[in-house]
Amino acid sequence: MPEWHVRIALQGRRDWFNLDTANQAAAAVKARDIYLSLVSAGWDATTGKFKPEAIPTKLAGRVGEAITAAQALSTTRPQSFAQAALRLRQLAGEIDRVKPPTNRTAYMSEEFKSWRAKIDAVPLTVFSGENVRAWRDRRIAARAGNPIEKRAATISADSTIRMARAIFSKRILAAGLGSKVDLPTPLPFAGVTVGGSTKRFSEKVDAVNLFAAARAALETAHPEQFRAFALCILAGLRRSEADRLTWQQVDLAGATLTIERTEYFEPKSEESTRQIALASAVVKILRHAKSDEPDPVFVLKGAEHRQQLKAATFYRCDAAPWRTWRNLSAWLGEHGIRDGKPIHVLRKLAGSLIFAEHGLEQARGFLGHSSVVTTSASYLSPHARQISVSIAEPTDEVSALRDQSAARRGDK
Repeated sequence: MPEWHVRIALQGRRDWFNLDTANQAAAAVKARDIYLSLVSAGWDATTGKFKPEAIPTKLAGRVGEAITAAQALSTTRPQSFAQAALRLRQLAGEIDRVKPPTNRTAYMSEEFKSWRAKIDAVPLTVFSGENVRAWRDRRIAARAGNPIEKRAATISADSTIRMARAIFSKRILAAGLGSKVDLPTPLPFAGVTVGGSTKRFSEKVDAVNLFAAARAALETAHPEQFRAFALCILAGLRRSEADRLTWQQVDLAGATLTIERTEYFEPKSEESTRQIALASAVVKILRHAKSDEPDPVFVLKGAEHRQQLKAATFYRCDAAPWRTWRNLSAWLGEHGIRDGKPIHVLRKLAGSLIFAEHGLEQARGFLGHSSVVTTSASYLSPHARQISVSIAEPTDEVSALRDQSAARRGDK
């Protein structure tokens, strides 16, 4: 038997309500109750009471659902979010003892897909403070026998936690993650504190000698590597900044270079947007590059631009046949830079040179950091400005007799 329904428009919104009865009088009473509820309680409360089937239920609190919901609410760079999601899944798998795939980069393999499905089904309660702290302690304890390895393990564990919990950042929570996903109480990572991920920069090579060696070995034989080297050590660019630097960002006449948002590049942060004064050596190198069959768009030659959506960074200059960053890293290793991120060492060398000549604030602005704390903690060599305590030699009688005695012993 057909049932009555009503369509109500109020406050700019219009919707249907099924009155669940074929009796006209009863339908009229229910329609009245719905309207009065709309006026007094609003649409959400009324819909929840009289039309509960229309209210979407929250997703269960599982890893995959939290990542999907957070991604829709995130305003960070896609690559940064992908890196956070990668770390969250890593942490979930290691805490919940999910056996990883044999090849973690074979994303299309059935084994990887199966592992991913198991990880995404892990409940968010796995990220309790107790579980996360226990995971961190295990990671560090496994390297406790070697102080250097223990320090590296501590930095790595803290970095993983910091990136993973970005999925539950204050900004994403404020945007409504809790209304999309059933979050546990207390929230994931509640009560977990980590140390800084800073690693003091130790300058083990001389920048001047390194530049001279690069000029002799690379400028003619491997010009793309030399130009990339110059952008990092003389302009302090990050590899991603140099990789997607366009000619429009370079003002050779004004001897400046601007790091800014372009159709090919998203700066790491607002502070990363900056204008850099170029030394005459850099201007000459770039001017020569522009006259030497240049790429029509980019300063460094490489593959076509590809949007950064995955956690792993795509560097256009590492495409065949150039392999610029890969080959430059190998060359730097042969010349004393054996750091895990040799290209980034060039940027740190640049920062230390600016600091030695102009001070901490100038180095911060040059590198595009938001705080001098970052600049000082990780990017400046402790040898950049060496100072020592200077006290005048005493001239009292006792000191004079001591010096005379020392002189006599020396004569003998």
